[in-house]
Amino acid sequence: MAGGIVVALFTSSAVVLAACSGSDDQGEPPPASPPATTPGQPDPTPTEGTEVTLRGTISRGVEPNCLVLTTGGREYLLLEGGPEVRPGAEVVVHGTLRPGMATTCMQGTPLVVDDADLVEGGST
Repeated sequence: MAGGIVVALFTSSAVVLAACSGSDDQGEPPPASPPATTPGQPDPTPTEGTEVTLRGTISRGVEPNCLVLTTGGREYLLLEGGPEVRPGAEVVVHGTLRPGMATTCMQGTPLVVDDADLVEGGST
């Protein structure tokens, strides 16, 4: 009796595995995954030394003394920002991406700020 149960479980498992294998009777591969980015969105892998201009509101990072700008679904760690770069400020920053730079902030792509301007009518 127990042998019949084992065979039945094995048969059910084989059917489930066959259904999950990703192929059908014609041997065609599963459909391709959608692209990693969509048109109009930033490249998901920032390049060292790329100059960017970004607009967003600054918030405190998860670590002390870290400031983060979130825009376009990405976080940027703001470095060397000056007095305009403070939590709650809506700014336009121009700077250079440094994704390989070691920091203690553990959050966002490092961005060395060359210039930061408060947005007119934005948060201060």
